[in-house]
Amino acid sequence: MSNAEKFIKGHIRNYSNEWYDDLSQGYESWLTPNQARTAVDIAREEIYEWLEKNIYMYNGECEGDRKAIIEDLKQAIKDE
Repeated sequence: MSNAEKFIKGHIRNYSNEWYDDLSQGYESWLTPNQARTAVDIAREEIYEWLEKNIYMYNGECEGDRKAIIEDLKQAIKDE
């Protein structure tokens, strides 16, 4: 289980939103908007960590290029 999934599981609210249909009634689990944003931030950090471990440069490319790729990705996410 990823850190983001652990965060969601630990912060989810149960029995919060009651729903009805013709045959039954139930409750939906939920996260607050801030908790959802935190889960996204955790997932982004996991992506960056995965990239650090799994991007392999070929043809003699240097370590700096890998870091540049990750920094470019971080900037692109911020710009969205």
